[in-house]
Amino acid sequence: MTAETLQQRTIAAINAGRVPARYQEELTASVGALVASISCTITPPTTPESAVPDEDDDDEASADDDDREGKKKGKGGKKGKGGGKG
Repeated sequence: MTAETLQQRTIAAINAGRVPARYQEELTASVGALVASISCTITPPTTPESAVPDEDDDDEASADDDDREGKKKGKGGKKGKGGGKG
């Protein structure tokens, strides 16, 4: 359970009348202090450098796209020897 969830449930319990009046103020203050005292130190995971494209990788990607495009075209899209009659 997160601290924010605890705070929401505390407020809901108070509003539903499940917390005696004499405890409501102290409970609300304590939960609020708890929420305020927690700071998130989790950072998002980093991606490996190999997964992050460099500027030079764009040229390579274009060349790969050209190769794939040639394969999509069928027989006429192939370059080099052996592609034609003769």
